[in-house]
Amino acid sequence: LFSPAEALEFIEASEKPRPVTIRTNTLKTRRRELAQALISRNVSLDPISKWSSEGLQIYESAVPIGATPEYLAGHYMIQSASSFLPVLALDPQPGQRVLDMASAPGGKTSHIAARMGNSGTLVANDFNKQRLPSLASNLARQGVRCAILLHADGREFPRLMGGFDRVLLDAPCTGLGVISKDPAVKAEKGFTDVQRCQQLQKELLLAAIDSCTANSAGGGIVV
Repeated sequence: LFSPAEALEFIEASEKPRPVTIRTNTLKTRRRELAQALISRNVSLDPISKWSSEGLQIYESAVPIGATPEYLAGHYMIQSASSFLPVLALDPQPGQRVLDMASAPGGKTSHIAARMGNSGTLVANDFNKQRLPSLASNLARQGVRCAILLHADGREFPRLMGGFDRVLLDAPCTGLGVISKDPAVKAEKGFTDVQRCQQLQKELLLAAIDSCTANSAGGGIVV
C-alpha cells in the first residue's frame, strides 16, 4: 500500500497528538457566543474559520473541556475537525429522511440534526447495543428532537426500511487512523482485522446504497 518512505511518514504522523477541537451545537447557540463564554472561563481558542462555521480549536483550558457548564448544557460536542467533513458532504436538508447507519456516540448524528434544523426524520442506528445509552445521552443533551434510535444490523436496512434521502455510513474500522489517541491499536490489530473490516465495510456500503432513494428531490446521497 505504501512505499517504505511513505510508511515511515505515516507512522511518524500517527504518533503526533491531534488538536483538540469542538463543534458548536447550532441548535442551542452560535459559535461567537460559545467562544465568548469559553474565553470567560480562561479557555484559549481560535475559530476553525477557513472551512467551518461551527468549529473551534482549543489550545489551553483552565477547566476540563468536557465538564464546562456549556458542555453539560449541550452547547458543543468534542469532535475531531475531520469528523465535521462527512456531514458537510452529506448536506442534509430540513424535512428530509436521513439515516445514520452507525451513529454512536452521536457526534455526526447531532451535527446532521443541527443541519436539518431539527425537522424531518433522522434514524440513528447502531449495531452495538452497549453504545446506545451514550448515543441517547448525547442527543438529549444537545436538544435533538428529530431522531429515532434503532438497534439493528446495518446490512439489514434495505429489508427493514428504505427510501432515505441521505445515508451516512461511518463504517466500523480497525482504528489504525487514530493511533495518536489509542497507541494500543499498533499491537492489537493485524492483517486479519483489516481483511475482516474490509469485507464488512463493503457489505454495509452496498446496504447504504440500497437504502437510499435516487428519486429524492435533491438526489439520493450516500457518504
